Amino acid sequence: MPADEVRTLLDRVPALQHPSDLDLLVFFAKHPHTLLSTEEIARLLGYPVNETARSVDVLIAAGFVTRTQKQNRTRPVRMYVFEPGDEIGGVLTALMVQASTRDGRMALRFALADSRAAAMPPAATALTAIRPPR
Repeated sequence: MPADEVRTLLDRVPALQHPSDLDLLVFFAKHPHTLLSTEEIARLLGYPVNETARSVDVLIAAGFVTRTQKQNRTRPVRMYVFEPGDEIGGVLTALMVQASTRDGRMALRFALADSRAAAMPPAATALTAIRPPR
């Protein structure tokens, strides 16, 4: 898919602003009923816990994921359920098709990183050129 089409696809899902948002969305699409802690999800995806927690909150606020919490005997248990609404379903399907290959994921991640760099002030962009965002 050409870069402009990838950008257009991402523009239709404005909640996705960081590569971690995308990776978490793909994770929940593949595992629509997940009973894990934020720490466990962070470990699985390779992101810091605070970044994973932020991405979870983004996906919940966007209405892609719901979270329930119950107390068991040893620790609180969270169930995450991936349930995008019908109005966004077609866009998410196209996004998941694009993200289903390594090249597709890389194009999506590059577009997200590129849009973040464009929104940064010039000094921050220079730092990003030295060390690209995750």
